Amino acid sequence: MTDQQQPLVKEEKEEKKEEKEKKEEKKDIVEEAVAMSEEEFEAEVKEVHEDMKQWQREDEQEFLRRSGFHERKMEDKIQFIKKVGNAIIGRTYNEKFKNGIFWGIRDGKQMTTEELKKIEDIQRFNAFRRGEIQMPQPPAVKREVQEKAFEARGGVYQVANHEEPDAWLVQQWANQAGVSTEVREAIQTDEQAKATVRAYLGAQFVDATVIHHFSISKELIAFEIIEKMQEKGEQAIEGYDEEGKPILSQKAKYRIYKRFIHFRNFAIRDAISKAARIAQLKILNKEWREEEEIEAEASEVRMVQEEKRG
Repeated sequence: MTDQQQPLVKEEKEEKKEEKEKKEEKKDIVEEAVAMSEEEFEAEVKEVHEDMKQWQREDEQEFLRRSGFHERKMEDKIQFIKKVGNAIIGRTYNEKFKNGIFWGIRDGKQMTTEELKKIEDIQRFNAFRRGEIQMPQPPAVKREVQEKAFEARGGVYQVANHEEPDAWLVQQWANQAGVSTEVREAIQTDEQAKATVRAYLGAQFVDATVIHHFSISKELIAFEIIEKMQEKGEQAIEGYDEEGKPILSQKAKYRIYKRFIHFRNFAIRDAISKAARIAQLKILNKEWREEEEIEAEASEVRMVQEEKRG
């Protein structure tokens, strides 16, 4: 080997060594981003399960409110009470019964479990728990039906530079106009949640379908959480793999997983609610865009802004 060739060989070895060190460093980043001990994983799963139970309790309590139960909050418990015929029934949430328990009194005596099972309100509650019926709509607001009542006010949310009526407000309009709805289809699989709702106004009817594709929903949730974390100065991305995909931090992964589990748990109800809103607006001949279109547009705007910042 000549004196001129020796520096070239040495330089080539140093380049290969440097390249190998970079690969090892990237590998360490990946392992750090995904590594989690069994104890840590079990703790995270336990926390998610507890959150899901809490969400379920909140949903059930909202169902009781909308079913005419009166809520009583006390220091050590929450009670929901309703008079049914000559009986008083209730559901209590406390430290012993965190997920709630029904009870009843008739003619001054405690009702048996079999008697409680025959109460229609309790049967409907259990059907809601099993996902067989949807959340009842809030009681209609009593007011005259006039054109100005259809202006965007009250139950609205802001999208870009304008407001959109939420499902609650649309339901009030539908109630006032005499619109009725029927759930024609409600199916959830491992891949998606699909709901079709029909809105009737006299002899006319309109169908609307909403489909939540879970693979797409998870990506949208991930994008939203990453964006919010970055706005707060929190680290959401720790690096990028060889394909250019972001390597998420443990905190980002947990938040995305937690949010997605919650979304998936209530996806069919959300699909029914959104399909009902769309069908009601269509039958009322109101010039509002569909919620999926609004969400897609908002996501696209965020993506464009993110690219410009990058």
